[in-house]
Amino acid sequence: MKQTLFCMLLLAACLSYGQSKQVITDEDRFNKYITSHISYFTFNGQRPTGKGWDNLDELFAKNQFVAWGEYHNSPLLSQLTAYALESAQKHGYKKWCIEVGPYTALELTRISRTKSPADTLTKLYKNGYPHIGTFPFFSSPEDAQMLIAANKLHFNIWGIDQEFQMSFPYFLAKVYQTQQRKFQYRYKALYDSLQAKWWYPDTKLLDSMANAITQTQYKALLKEINTSKEIYHTGDNSGRAALMKANFFKYYDAGAKNEKVFFKMGSNHLAKGINLQTNLYDIGNAVYELAQRNQSGFTNVYLMVRYTIEKGKLTDDMLSKENENPKAFSKLYDIDKWVLIDLRQLKMKYDNTLPRDTYQLIEKYDYVLVSPEKLSIANNEN
Repeated sequence: MKQTLFCMLLLAACLSYGQSKQVITDEDRFNKYITSHISYFTFNGQRPTGKGWDNLDELFAKNQFVAWGEYHNSPLLSQLTAYALESAQKHGYKKWCIEVGPYTALELTRISRTKSPADTLTKLYKNGYPHIGTFPFFSSPEDAQMLIAANKLHFNIWGIDQEFQMSFPYFLAKVYQTQQRKFQYRYKALYDSLQAKWWYPDTKLLDSMANAITQTQYKALLKEINTSKEIYHTGDNSGRAALMKANFFKYYDAGAKNEKVFFKMGSNHLAKGINLQTNLYDIGNAVYELAQRNQSGFTNVYLMVRYTIEKGKLTDDMLSKENENPKAFSKLYDIDKWVLIDLRQLKMKYDNTLPRDTYQLIEKYDYVLVSPEKLSIANNEN
């Protein structure tokens, strides 16, 4: 009888303990993890300072590939990138991969070597498509700081994307104006027809121009325009992703073995696994797998802003019903500091106590960097 009573009391105690023991949810785990894996730095356009920047700098020392998945058209981020190039160069990086086409990369390289890259970019912006310019993502004096840094530090610029539609008139003019006057007179009607529908130049006309010229690089440029305009016309995200990978490996295979590369592209393109917008295996995943093959390292950083200003109106992404970034990270915003969160050791049970977009970001990125800025929005490519 005493033994039975003892067993019943022991069982009751165990049940009571089990009921009183708190279940740790993913939300609890996330909030606790953040407190010990968050760091900060300040940056006012001069040199960044703080533990957070030291952690970002260290990524270049430990990895073959470092990828900044950016938000576009931020002058402040362009200034920060100029210092990132300096950090990368100190650790043996010589290649800078950006979200432009191969021929735009050549033009940006040329501009970086001119007396005043800022004046050139400003002029190209004013003469280009309204609010976007000639070369998206490269239009301001702050963008010129990146080019100046790349030139000073002897970086090669890799452009792996399509040639953007806004640059078509610029490149068509470049091809035509470099020809002899006799050629220009003979083919003026052809050139005018191409420029008349610059956003979608006719394939037969592009081929006619390519057949008429002799320079190999310009033949290839016209072919690139044709490929790019079809991607625009069909909205073919898979074709764009395939083009990025093909262009990247063309650069990579021609370079030194295990070349170190710093990426600065839209965050959508640099995710591990399937990306967040188009559900494709994009360039980020391809480079991640290349690093595994090389037994080197790949680290990607998701950069985000909480506040944007458009037409004078301030928008808080955290309060938006169609928020662009996970609210779990927006709430970490600091008005004075950049906030860096290291996600690499965070493990989830997937109990749905966190929103789906938070789980996705944890799966696909190693770090999140929250900017303190209020970003002015124009018309951004992605």
